[in-house]
Amino acid sequence: MKKIITSLMALSLIFSASAQDGMKGTYLLGATQDITSTGWSDIQITPSVGYFVSDNIAVGLGFSLANTNDNGDKATVGENKTSTIEFSPFLRYYMDDKLFLVAGIGLTNGSSTMSMDGVDDVETKMSAFGFNVGAGLSLMWGERVAIEPAFMIGTSSSSMESGGTSTDGASGLNAGFQIGLSLRM
Repeated sequence: MKKIITSLMALSLIFSASAQDGMKGTYLLGATQDITSTGWSDIQITPSVGYFVSDNIAVGLGFSLANTNDNGDKATVGENKTSTIEFSPFLRYYMDDKLFLVAGIGLTNGSSTMSMDGVDDVETKMSAFGFNVGAGLSLMWGERVAIEPAFMIGTSSSSMESGGTSTDGASGLNAGFQIGLSLRM
């Protein structure tokens, strides 16, 4: 943790500070990686697009799509296929040339199918809703590129449906770090 904080402080000295003045009407293209809940070898990048409605306020939308297939042997253990799609609208307020606050929601929909020889496929549909808030640093590299580490806190709840039966899924509260890269055009 000490290395992360020291690295972030060093980056803030290296990257030039650029005020948010004149950002109104600028597009914000970016991508974030949650570095807390995924392993170092797992990359789950969420692309986003935003727009500065004023010099200090940006609204945007993140999007992610995941398809997995464990390629299990249908004769013995079965094959699992999962597909999810998530939309995450956000509002970001830049307090000064570096510090920003962000709030957003996450809407997820998906399905999972278990296939096994001699047995009907079992399909489970999932949906989830979450709310998150956080604070971060916008470390500018030149006039258009920013590296944006942030600390985020979020809530989530989910539900599942399988075979006509609906059940409430997991709900939770999480906190963690994410790192983003954005291009302002």
